[in-house]
Amino acid sequence: MTLDPATPRAAAVAVRDGRVLAVGSRADVRHAAGSAAGHIDCAGATVLPGLVDPHLHLMALAGRAAHLDCGRFRSVGDLLAAVRRRALGTARGDWVRGEGLDEVALGRLPSAAELDAASPHAPVRLRHRSRHASVLSGCALARLGRRPGVERCAGQTTGLVYGEERAIGRTVGPLPPAVVATGLASAGAELTALGLTTVADATPRSWQALAPLREAVDSGGMPLRVFAMRPAGGRPWPRATRLRPGPVKVMVEDGPDGLRPTAAGLVRRVALAAQGGAVAVHCVSAATLVAALDAFAALPRRNRTAAPHRLEHVAECPPPLLRRIAALRLTVVTNPAFVRVRGDVYRGETHPGAWGWLYRARSLAAAGVPLAAGSDAPIGPVNPWIGLAVAQSRRTASGAVLGPGERLGVDAALDLFTRGAAAALGAWDLGRLRYGGPADLVVVEPDPLRAPADEVAATRVRLTMIGGAVVWHA
Repeated sequence: MTLDPATPRAAAVAVRDGRVLAVGSRADVRHAAGSAAGHIDCAGATVLPGLVDPHLHLMALAGRAAHLDCGRFRSVGDLLAAVRRRALGTARGDWVRGEGLDEVALGRLPSAAELDAASPHAPVRLRHRSRHASVLSGCALARLGRRPGVERCAGQTTGLVYGEERAIGRTVGPLPPAVVATGLASAGAELTALGLTTVADATPRSWQALAPLREAVDSGGMPLRVFAMRPAGGRPWPRATRLRPGPVKVMVEDGPDGLRPTAAGLVRRVALAAQGGAVAVHCVSAATLVAALDAFAALPRRNRTAAPHRLEHVAECPPPLLRRIAALRLTVVTNPAFVRVRGDVYRGETHPGAWGWLYRARSLAAAGVPLAAGSDAPIGPVNPWIGLAVAQSRRTASGAVLGPGERLGVDAALDLFTRGAAAALGAWDLGRLRYGGPADLVVVEPDPLRAPADEVAATRVRLTMIGGAVVWHA
């Protein structure tokens, strides 16, 4: 399956020097390749273009081994016991770090006082599953200092800090370089084993802060094609690197005190970001989506159409906004896998009439909006086949269907992770197999265009090739 309209199906493909040399019948491809060519028999499995994830967090994936996995606990007591055990093995003054804190699974969030009792000698930072808030111990709060996002109740800090992740990150400090390098290599192996050949790191970083990722990509330790989102106002990259610049990312969040930044502030940030090329605005709620659309509408026309500007997530999209997104020619990078992993929570928190507004797909496509899908890993499951299956089924973990009218057909669902995802990165040559294009491909079972959605979620990748080189095989 080439996903190239000129030759959508073929019996064989030949690659040379990192490019597709020929695609077509076995006889034609053998003739083009020549008698000395090597041969891989896929034994009836399906060959597809390599999958593309335009929105995940590589450094967070790399750091998983160094963090307590808070998402696996189902009570605050069990979590605190794990913090206590981790603290016992932590050198005095070093941090206890955790990821994936989920108040729904736990029933509530732990408090700063509880974390101090569990870890009296080591400061604790447990990051929320959204990655936009953290719970800190009292010792950690003292190191952070006074910040506007520190929650207070009856004059006392609770431990929850919202919207201050950069400041918290500076306070906690980076992981050791060896841990990061090992983690990136492990993440690269995991991603290629899932059939991913191109990804975009969605945490905007300066050129200097990208050094560990840049070194992993340039050295081949991270074998995928990697794009990195950039902060607004950042300097142009000073020299050539295999790491490719992604969109300029702008955050807008709907917090306890309203929008951060304000609607007017967002207009200014998007205008600044657009000077650096494509812009990707993180917007989850309807209020943040409206603010993002207003900011894009305020751009001069030449800046609105010069690059594939993006809306990230669009978790909630009321019907009146569909045409406006289309009119502004914006691409939506959605997260279908969240329907499975969080869909039952959404059903409990929202009115049934709004279930179809959540992580829309079909209605956006019908309005003419270009679509792509990202995993947002490690917030969502890193496995792209889960997202591809849920884009078709819209089934939650309990089996309920969330907004059946937003289901996509199998071809459109596959497009989210191939051509659509590549287009969202401005990488028009990726996401398809055609003569002269990059030889990025995967061999999978079963055929995802014929198998039921439940089987697609469990797709087995037998081989992954990037630039004509086999980087993973079963």
